[in-house]
Amino acid sequence: MERFVGLIGIVVIFLIVFLMSNNRKAINYKTVGIGFLLQILLAIFIFKVPLGRDIFLMIGHFIQKILEFATEGGLFVFGALLQNSRLEELFGKGSTIFAVQLICANIFMMVLVNILYYYRIMQRVVAVLGRIMNKIMHVSGAEALSNVASSFVGQITAQIMIKPYLEKLTRSELLASMAGSMACISGAIMPIYIGMGIPAQYILASSIMAAPGAMILAKIVYPETGEPETRDNFRISKRRTFANVFEAISNGASEGMKVAISVTAMILALVALVAFVDWILGLGGMFCYKFIPGCSHLAFLSHLSLNLILGKIFAIFAIIIGVPLQDASVVGSLMGTKLVLNEMVAYVGLTHVAQSIDPKSFMLASFALCSFGNFGSIAIQIGGIGELAPNQKKNLARLGLRALICGTLSCYLSAAIVGILM
Repeated sequence: MERFVGLIGIVVIFLIVFLMSNNRKAINYKTVGIGFLLQILLAIFIFKVPLGRDIFLMIGHFIQKILEFATEGGLFVFGALLQNSRLEELFGKGSTIFAVQLICANIFMMVLVNILYYYRIMQRVVAVLGRIMNKIMHVSGAEALSNVASSFVGQITAQIMIKPYLEKLTRSELLASMAGSMACISGAIMPIYIGMGIPAQYILASSIMAAPGAMILAKIVYPETGEPETRDNFRISKRRTFANVFEAISNGASEGMKVAISVTAMILALVALVAFVDWILGLGGMFCYKFIPGCSHLAFLSHLSLNLILGKIFAIFAIIIGVPLQDASVVGSLMGTKLVLNEMVAYVGLTHVAQSIDPKSFMLASFALCSFGNFGSIAIQIGGIGELAPNQKKNLARLGLRALICGTLSCYLSAAIVGILM
C-alpha cells in the first residue's frame, strides 16, 4: 500500500492549483487530462518499458562519457586537483574539489550546446518536440516550444527561442512558459548533478516529464481565454547566432566559465548564509528554551536551525509524494532548501545523506529537487525575459510567484507518479 501514497500527493497537488485558479470555468480539462496522461506515459516508458529504460540508460552513459572528456581537459589544466587518488591520499577517501569539477563540466557542456546551436541541431530537435506537444495537448506553439526548450537549455535561453512571439504572449502563455522554465534544469547543468552521484535517468526523466507537468498546472492556475498568435502554427528562427563554429566554441567556453564561477560564488555565499542563519536561530532558540517561561519542555528549541524549520514545513509534501515516514523530515528539509536557496545546494545536501536514507526516499528527492524553482528565479525571469519583452514586465512580476508554485509542484507531481510506479 505504501507505493500508492503518491495518489494522495497527486490529488493534493491538483487541488492546490485548482484553488489557485483565476477562472475555474475556463479550465480546459481535455488539455489537462492529455498532459497528465502524457506525463504518466513518459514515466512508464522510462521506468517500466525495457526499450525506454535502455534508451535513458544509454543517454546517461553518454553524459557520463561527456564528464570523462571534461575531466581530460581539467587534468591538463588543474592536474592533481582532479586526480581522486592523489586527493584521497591527502584528504581521505572520497575527497574531491567541487568547484574544479563544476568548472570542467560546465565549460565543456556549454561548448557542446553552442556547437549544437551553431549547426541548428538543437533548434530542430526542440522544434519537433514542441510541435508534437502543440498538436497533442492543443496548446500554443510558442508555449510548447518554450517548455520543451527548457528541458535542454537555461530558463532565459528557452525564452530567447520564442523571442519573436514574447511581446504578444497572453498571460496564460506567459505563465506556462515561466513555469516550464522553473520546472526543470538545463542540459548544461545536468552533468554536474550526475557527476555528484544523482542517477542520470532520474535527472533526465524529471526534466522531460516537467514539460507537460508544468503546462497542465499552469493551465489550471491561469486558463487560456485569449487567442494565442501561435495556436496553430509557429516558426523557429534559423538565423545563426555565431559567425562560425570557432566563435561558438569560444563563446561557450567563456560563458561556461562565467556561469561556473557565478554558481561557485553563489553556493559559497548561500551555504555561509545558512550557517549564519542557523547560528542566529540557535541563539534565539536557546534563549527561549532557557529563559522564557513555558518553553523549557520544547527541547527542539535548543538546537533550532533552518533545516529543522524547513524539514517540519515541507515534511508533509515529502510524505504525500511517497517518501517513507522515517525520511520525511530529511527530504522535506532538502525540498525547502531548494525552494528558498537553490537546487544545487539541496543536491549537495542530498549527496551527504544518500547513504542514511531509504533508496526510494533518495529517488523521490532526486525528482523533487530537479528544477530551477526557487525565489531567486523569479528575479532572474523578470529581469531576463523583461529585457527581451519590456512590455511584459508587469505581467512577469504578477505571475512570478504563481510560476514558481507551478514549477515546484510539477516536480512533486513527477515524483509522486514515479513513486507509484516503482
